[in-house]
Amino acid sequence: MTTFVAHAATGVVPASTSWTSADRGWVLGLDTLCQTAKCPQLVRTLDGGSSWTRVKTPALAVPEADRLRVLFANDAAGMVTDGEQLFVTSNGGTRWESSAVKGIVGALGFDDSGFLAVIYDGKSSRLYHRELWFGTWQPVPGVEVTGQASGSIAPGHVSLARFGEENRYWTRSPAGWLEEPAPCDVFAATRLGTVGTDRYALCSFDPGFGNMTKELRKSDGGPFTTVSVPPREGITTGFAVSPEAPLVAATGRDWSFVHRGSGEKWSTPLTLGGPPFEDLAFSDARHATFVRGGPGQEFAEVYRTDDAGLSWKPLKI
Repeated sequence: MTTFVAHAATGVVPASTSWTSADRGWVLGLDTLCQTAKCPQLVRTLDGGSSWTRVKTPALAVPEADRLRVLFANDAAGMVTDGEQLFVTSNGGTRWESSAVKGIVGALGFDDSGFLAVIYDGKSSRLYHRELWFGTWQPVPGVEVTGQASGSIAPGHVSLARFGEENRYWTRSPAGWLEEPAPCDVFAATRLGTVGTDRYALCSFDPGFGNMTKELRKSDGGPFTTVSVPPREGITTGFAVSPEAPLVAATGRDWSFVHRGSGEKWSTPLTLGGPPFEDLAFSDARHATFVRGGPGQEFAEVYRTDDAGLSWKPLKI
């Protein structure tokens, strides 16, 4: 495998990012050094973004409506998708395997049991599972809804919803997946998070012109209860929670925001004009990242925080 290390200036315009620690991260985007300018390329860093190495990338298409996405569970096991194809690696990108599941790829995630993905086959949306190191993708029995659903996956729980019609929710136990009452109603978008044994849900509803109501709900094993209310500013595009703080990405009226919770109080430590923030996620209690914009947009940047969302800085890719 031919690789090279570039101190920034890899030629890759970021579309998606995933980090497994403060130092180790991945960026999937479009390669501007490619003659057709339509070549997806994966790069990785082992030093917090000071240097990047190109990694073998499977034959992804450039999606027209969706976007390229990458998610790694650890240094070796990860997956990439263009919205229709789903590829998995168990050796850091040296070799990739196609999922062989036909359909539209929705939410991606993983937990202790392996990789998880929501796939719509034209009739129903199902949760699929694959072991991290080997095996084939298999539908999880019972975790499906009719029609094309939006999904959210966090360790230990998953939701599938069709807005205004159906919102269903499952948790994983040693006995398998068990359906429980959904944390959000059918007119709310659900985003899930996990901290230890606590399960979180961000319910976003009642959208207005560039804003919407957001409620952060928590379950410690029983019913979900509302624990705080983030600012209404922006339509939700991301949610991440760690022992340090919950973070909400939102966009509206040509501005994008990161709202940060501390107890019941919220602040907005980052406000930037332009495209929305995607892939907001913690890699540990204090380090989080997101992608701002992407190929074909006004900006395509990766931002990082080292203090649980109090301050942010762009990384050179």
